[in-house]
Amino acid sequence: MTYGFGAFFGLLPGGDVSSIMLVYGFPISLLGFALAYAQLKPVPCKTTRAAFNLRESQMTDIQKQLREDVTRYRYGDEQHLDESLTKIFMFNRAKGIARRLTPILVGVREEVKEDKYTLVLEFSIKKEMTLEMWTDRQDKIQTFFGPGVQADIQKTDQGVDVYLKSDGSGAGRGGTAQQDVMPPLMPGLKARQNKQQQQ
Repeated sequence: MTYGFGAFFGLLPGGDVSSIMLVYGFPISLLGFALAYAQLKPVPCKTTRAAFNLRESQMTDIQKQLREDVTRYRYGDEQHLDESLTKIFMFNRAKGIARRLTPILVGVREEVKEDKYTLVLEFSIKKEMTLEMWTDRQDKIQTFFGPGVQADIQKTDQGVDVYLKSDGSGAGRGGTAQQDVMPPLMPGLKARQNKQQQQ
């Protein structure tokens, strides 16, 4: 677009196509600015060799999808796991919590706990958000990110870590279909569905 302005006013060569550059350059520039504004950066992912080696044999489909979703750029979402957290914490609804207390996903890591592959979600939380708000929903978190995982919650200096440990049952690895588990890739698209058959 800058070159188009320069060519239009005779400061740069290409005056005969300057109007075309301006016509197409302006909306393309606006689109670029909009995408940059709506861009949600990936969170860092730490792993160990032991956890990496267990991915193929123990990682559930949802654990894999979860790790891949939060470690890539997203567009249009306010934060990672926004839809999932809304369903778990029921923001601004009866028996839910205030939207202003929404936890922020700041990282993920892969570990091995009790010889089982474990995906850990690291959240930063506000002081008003208590550990009890998490532990009261531990079963819901386990069900939401299951089947095939055991959920554990631990307090940390920065907030809360949610441990999603493979339970070794094989459930969730090509298992029963679980629909609407993760949010859509972009606003307006249908929620993604996990369609596998029980082994």
